Amino acid sequence: MDGLDHVLRRMGRHATALLPFSLLVGIVFQDLASAMRPLVGPLSTLLLMLALLRTDWPRVRALLQRPALALALSAALLVAVPLAVWPFWSLMPIWRGLIAALCLSAMAPTVISAATTATFLRLDNSLALLIALITNFAVPLTLPPLALWLLDLDLHIGVGALSLRLLTIVVVALVGAIAIRAWLGVGRLRHNAERIDGLSIAVLIVYAIPLMDGVVARAIADPAKLGGFIAASFAGALLTNAVAVLGCLPFLDRRSALTAGYCSGGRNNALLMAVLPIAADPDIFLFIAAVQVPIYVIPTLLQPIYRRLLRPLPDAAVTTTPTTTSRVAPGD
Repeated sequence: MDGLDHVLRRMGRHATALLPFSLLVGIVFQDLASAMRPLVGPLSTLLLMLALLRTDWPRVRALLQRPALALALSAALLVAVPLAVWPFWSLMPIWRGLIAALCLSAMAPTVISAATTATFLRLDNSLALLIALITNFAVPLTLPPLALWLLDLDLHIGVGALSLRLLTIVVVALVGAIAIRAWLGVGRLRHNAERIDGLSIAVLIVYAIPLMDGVVARAIADPAKLGGFIAASFAGALLTNAVAVLGCLPFLDRRSALTAGYCSGGRNNALLMAVLPIAADPDIFLFIAAVQVPIYVIPTLLQPIYRRLLRPLPDAAVTTTPTTTSRVAPGD
């Protein structure tokens, strides 16, 4: 047990560095990918449960007292951002299936693990959690009409069935988190924070395996196309991130704007696997696999940028009086 505890603690300390490694696991264990597809739902539930355990609940309660911010940002991510990026992608001389996939990705809800990775990146994990929850509940009402209108693509999505599945994930995760918090207590929960973070990374590594199904076969058959899809998935994630940040900065503080951008760039594309018709363009499914690369790699790339942008200003860190000069810690 001491060895497992040591491993979990180290994984918690080096969370963002380990995220890209999970993609390698998914690629290496291709034979397991198809068999593990049914685990996508339970793993999503477990990730959300761990995120709920590490959430600043006083901050969540404060946000829920004034939910306008999270609701407005969620609406912007589900509607305004797709409308903003659609003209850009529709004019690009790329595969039509890739254009459809990039637009569908921009319509998808925030990835469930956003609150988990937001913690590692020093963003507002409570706001990220609310956005993830709201967008996953609301997406059945926004994605089908937008996809039909912009892409002329009928997804044959069952609003009630999808809402029930999402509700099941949220309720099970919430009940589990409440039970664990009650069992551990605030003190023990704080003491085990690094273990919980390490367990979250372990779950993310396993989660990558079914999402990378078929990537090796497509890479062997058409490596140039797969490379183009991976590059486009990076561009799509960074574009939706930038659109949200630039749209929010005039109205919000920097940390909230960066959190909104991070939630906009990290979309739950895996959810599309369950709602797309069998006859959908195979390129869309290739993109769903390719987009896992930026989802797992971008947090590591953005971490130093976020640290620099969120660094306390010199004027805020130093307080000067007529007789003394004292340094104030960023958290004071």
